[in-house]
Amino acid sequence: MIAHLPASGYREQRWKNGGGLVREIAVAFSGEPNAHMLWRVSIAEIDRDGPFSDYRGYDRTIVAIDGDPVELHLDGERVTLPLYEPFEFSGESRIDCRLHGGSARDLNVMTLRNAYTHDLEIVTSPQRFVLDNDETAFVFAIEGAASIDDTTCERGDTLRVDGGRTISVATHGRLAAIRLTPF
Repeated sequence: MIAHLPASGYREQRWKNGGGLVREIAVAFSGEPNAHMLWRVSIAEIDRDGPFSDYRGYDRTIVAIDGDPVELHLDGERVTLPLYEPFEFSGESRIDCRLHGGSARDLNVMTLRNAYTHDLEIVTSPQRFVLDNDETAFVFAIEGAASIDDTTCERGDTLRVDGGRTISVATHGRLAAIRLTPF
């Protein structure tokens, strides 16, 4: 089954460090009494300079999806985020962000390092993905509509599909295809 996750349903909250706003597309927690996050897919609103939250033990990927350029100071190195290019880093990295102009938005994927791995690919032409039984995939429409098989979503919306099948992904613009795989 393919689930449509409209942007209007994303859960809005402050960053873990209080420095910005995040819209949570989807999240999974462990079933333990002291539940911890296993993975999260979200959109961050960056409207001022400042540090990123510390997510020790997680692997992260971000991709700038609109707005003005963002420069990261990552463990002493400078990195400018080009639009639509995934950037991977460790959750414990010390990152300070500097805006060059107004605000920006980025798509974020994070996975608990000892439980999950993830992949984020920008797609501009039809693609096929084979999902293992335990994988979860998301298609986020960055520009224009996006679809998985015959199910379509509009810009800013997301489609989710759980594994054990082959999916056809398409767009007339640009989408982010995300795969989450447990160990």
